[in-house]
Amino acid sequence: MKTSPYGAIAFRPDARRLTVSAPSGELTVWDTSDPSRPRPAGRLRTGRGIVAAAWNPSATDLLATVSNDGSGALWRLRDDSAPEGVARWAALPDRPRHVGWVAGGSWVFSMTGTGRTSVWDVGSGACVGRADLTGGRPVVGAHYRGSEVVAVTDSGWARLWRPGRRPSEWVRLTDRPVSACTWSSTMLVVGDLDGQAACFDAEFRPVHTLRVARERPRALACADDGRLVASAGDNQAVAVGRDGSVQWETYLRPPGAQSITIAGDLVALSAGRPRPTLLALATGAELAGGRS
Repeated sequence: MKTSPYGAIAFRPDARRLTVSAPSGELTVWDTSDPSRPRPAGRLRTGRGIVAAAWNPSATDLLATVSNDGSGALWRLRDDSAPEGVARWAALPDRPRHVGWVAGGSWVFSMTGTGRTSVWDVGSGACVGRADLTGGRPVVGAHYRGSEVVAVTDSGWARLWRPGRRPSEWVRLTDRPVSACTWSSTMLVVGDLDGQAACFDAEFRPVHTLRVARERPRALACADDGRLVASAGDNQAVAVGRDGSVQWETYLRPPGAQSITIAGDLVALSAGRPRPTLLALATGAELAGGRS
């Protein structure tokens, strides 16, 4: 997930709830069960402002957030009731940029933009471990593989860490600077400054390379089955098939999009507006625009 002034964008796996952050530090929850008319469904705030959020992959009513003061929080967001704060912890000593789930949703991790990471057990509230994954190298994306946290740097390297062990050896993904990256259930995709995207399987073996933009992609998202990669450049969203063919191109109102995510058959984009833009994954047609 990318972060920006309106950057903590996260789609629930069933595509019925979406969270979008605001410069005020509030996180707005949107009901997207009717994609043509998304409705605000609650607002969250904690720890001097929320900067990133992630839905639990197995317990779909649980949302993890991290805030400017380094704290993490867990929220229960049922469709038929107001958001409920479940837990809060002092995740990191400085500002995090990434949050996600590990071990099938039993643990939650927080990571700074320079790779300092902590992992917490949701059930007990105990800290599972802390590590410096990148030695200060800037992190473009953070995700998980089973019980391992994965960090991808802007210089094209990846590193894994399983709490309780030392971080793994570095994995070289690309010799090009990385501007954006994304994961699906089957694939890791890293985009470079020239609009090329290198795709890897779960073992970080190269699968193929695609052109996803004419220039540096601001953000990337991948459909869960890996068939489609979408990139948001300046005022355009482009979807590309696994064979490299362009599936669709959609013009976006300025300032375009800094964040993009996919769930189900929907694409959600966020830029300099509090309201998200929703597109149909199959066609790129705009279902709900980003007008304030």
